[in-house]
Amino acid sequence: MMPRLVAAAAAIVLQSLFGTLLMPGHAAPGAAAQSAAPAWTPLEAAGPAARWDHTLAADPESGALILFGGRDGAGEAFGDTWRYAAADGSWTPVEGPAPAPRFGQAVAVDAANRAVYLFGGQAGPDFFNDAWRFDLDELTWSEIPTGDVRPSPRYGTSAVLDNDGNVLVSHGFTFEGRFDDTWSLDPATGVWTDVSPPAETRPLKRCLHEAVWDAAADRMLLYGGCSSGFGPCPQGDLWAFDPAAQTWTELTPAAGPAARSNPALIQDETSARTWLIDGLTEGGYTADLWMLDLAAGGAAPGWVEVSPVDVAPAPRASHDAALLDGDVYLFGGFGPEGALADFWRLESAEGA
Repeated sequence: MMPRLVAAAAAIVLQSLFGTLLMPGHAAPGAAAQSAAPAWTPLEAAGPAARWDHTLAADPESGALILFGGRDGAGEAFGDTWRYAAADGSWTPVEGPAPAPRFGQAVAVDAANRAVYLFGGQAGPDFFNDAWRFDLDELTWSEIPTGDVRPSPRYGTSAVLDNDGNVLVSHGFTFEGRFDDTWSLDPATGVWTDVSPPAETRPLKRCLHEAVWDAAADRMLLYGGCSSGFGPCPQGDLWAFDPAAQTWTELTPAAGPAARSNPALIQDETSARTWLIDGLTEGGYTADLWMLDLAAGGAAPGWVEVSPVDVAPAPRASHDAALLDGDVYLFGGFGPEGALADFWRLESAEGA
């Protein structure tokens, strides 16, 4: 297929997600400071097929990454699980029972209890609100039994693990609309608790956002997404949720990245930094790297754009990334040429 036709087809796919036609291209970044870039390295390792809307999680203890699900270039859901061993640079498929094929799910890593928790997702007309546990030692999936009180089925949501070992899930989408609720799951008991504050204090309803856990400040950070039908699409706002007080606080700096949906957001507790990679802006797919320094604590000190380098992942969105031993690993996504299967490492990101 001709490149322009591929780009047009990609735009139609994105129109189905966002309710507006977005053509591939680059968006102008916000007026913020720049920092020297760490180095991107493409990794040649046979493994998962091209996909987008998948999840990627890191297990620091074993030096491995766990990839699950997503969808192919035609939108068909995957239900496969893959493990990447950083020591020898190899992907291995994980066999056995697993969650139903899906895309747009969210995961949170519990390294202390050797688990990855998964919630939600979509496959065709079906949306999920089941919860699963992946055992990082046994490499097996098991469903977490939960009661009838739980979040509604959704896609394009987010999940983080808080300091008490609970999984926080927030916002998301179904064909009936977008959500602005926040829920907490106790994985040990399977009990969900609605921790949403009053509606007027929440970030606007949205999906296709990203969230990370800021352990030092005991808060969840939520960034970007799409609020079509309720507000801007894409979004560029930054919020903090305090699970103890059950309150949201907006932290959006005056300057920063172009508003976007479907980016990758990674938290580095060692350097107290949050990394934002690529995404879909008003101008189309972008290939940029931003850093939010959280060392100052309560208030967001502002975004810093990391200077571009010659070798870097192509513009994309709906990819995923994870931090392992100080390096950021990125796999796949969807760009102007369709679904992607490339694999990258951002070396020594914590030292940038």
